[in-house]
Amino acid sequence: MNKIIGLIFFTLISFSSLAQTDSTKAEDFNFDEFGNADEKIVKTYCTQKVNYLSPTRFISVGFESVLPFHITSNGVHQTASNPGNVETHVNRFSGLRAAFNTPVISRSNMIISLGLTYWNTGIRYENPERSSFFKSTETLNSTGINTTIFKPFNNKNFLIVQASADLNGNYKNISELNSKGLTYSGVAIYGWKKDDNLMWGLGVSRTYRAGQVIHVPAILYNKTFNKNWGIEAVLPAKANLRRNFSPNSFLMLGYEIEGNTFYVGQVNNKETHLRRGEMKPRISFERQIKGFIWLAAQAGWRYNWRYDGFLTQNPVKNEMPTFTNNLGNPLYFNLSLNFVSP
Repeated sequence: MNKIIGLIFFTLISFSSLAQTDSTKAEDFNFDEFGNADEKIVKTYCTQKVNYLSPTRFISVGFESVLPFHITSNGVHQTASNPGNVETHVNRFSGLRAAFNTPVISRSNMIISLGLTYWNTGIRYENPERSSFFKSTETLNSTGINTTIFKPFNNKNFLIVQASADLNGNYKNISELNSKGLTYSGVAIYGWKKDDNLMWGLGVSRTYRAGQVIHVPAILYNKTFNKNWGIEAVLPAKANLRRNFSPNSFLMLGYEIEGNTFYVGQVNNKETHLRRGEMKPRISFERQIKGFIWLAAQAGWRYNWRYDGFLTQNPVKNEMPTFTNNLGNPLYFNLSLNFVSP
């Protein structure tokens, strides 16, 4: 019995000693070295999309065609026996549209993309011999390079900067390229992302969409109301009401303003820039075919905004057009195959 009592006594003393040792070690800790855990949370940033937004196109190859229409050209054809008005029918106004876009930097705090575009319009006049202008504009091409920068500052604020350079003219091969057809465009927008269903912003734009250079305010507004309805807009350039049928198909109803200034060389011995701009109210349907391959079909009304000749690329004070054109406003169609983002 005495041995048992002694063993118990020895055990209690040992535990007491260990407790004192642990207590001493705890007092030696400097808890100030650990800091605040909240301060070490990784910073996060907003993304450039809202829910159900139409997918970004990395590669797009399409064809656009405008139905036949009538054209009356005034001013450039004047001779002693001709008052200067020439009319004809345009039987073809169509061509290839191709674009390539890829991110070169893709991080949570910065996305930079580079892109290439090529737009062709082949024009077949019923009587091209009636006017040197008709002969000079049977082909219109636009080849461009562009970059887009999306810079988020936090979960709510971001900056979008887009810049492009386009070479526009009636060239048919590389030897006919002329720097007089070079135009520069750009837009900068500072925005707010309230949540995953709304992002909007305000900025300024330099654009040739209306056929000649203008500087206008720009408004970004991407809003998803629910899984079926949303708005995608960069005003005043374009706006669409979106109807999602599923994650793999949607319909959009809206408009877009397109255009640029084309150098078309000598027209009646005068160097001429064709200022071309058009507004397109339209409806479009896009659907996934397989994987990241989507088909897009578009139909609308091509309204002629401007299709006039000038001696200068950009407007100058008191300038007058060397000729003006009145175009019919026909229906148009666009069909494209696209490789899109996830």
